[in-house]
Amino acid sequence: MLSTKYNDQIINTNHWDRLQQPVHGASQQADTLRLLAALDEGWQIQEAARYLAHGSNAEGSGYLLTLYNPKRRLTREWNAARSEDLDAILAFEGVPGYNG
Repeated sequence: MLSTKYNDQIINTNHWDRLQQPVHGASQQADTLRLLAALDEGWQIQEAARYLAHGSNAEGSGYLLTLYNPKRRLTREWNAARSEDLDAILAFEGVPGYNG
């Protein structure tokens, strides 16, 4: 874990890696569960950009999500595979850049 030291106190700066990881075997994709966990912890979806993967590892379309946590003043970019559940979350949250 990355840390920063200020005035003899260690402050963890990599809070993103401490998100609760999704339970395997659930009916939803891991990306959807991880996003729901982030929203529960106060992260907000600021923007969604859709992309289509190319090449030998192409897994179809997905999103590049920009997430922001106002309490921690942190911004993260995160790739997520497109799914109906993820589309429903983006529509419900009224995310800029998501157009269904």
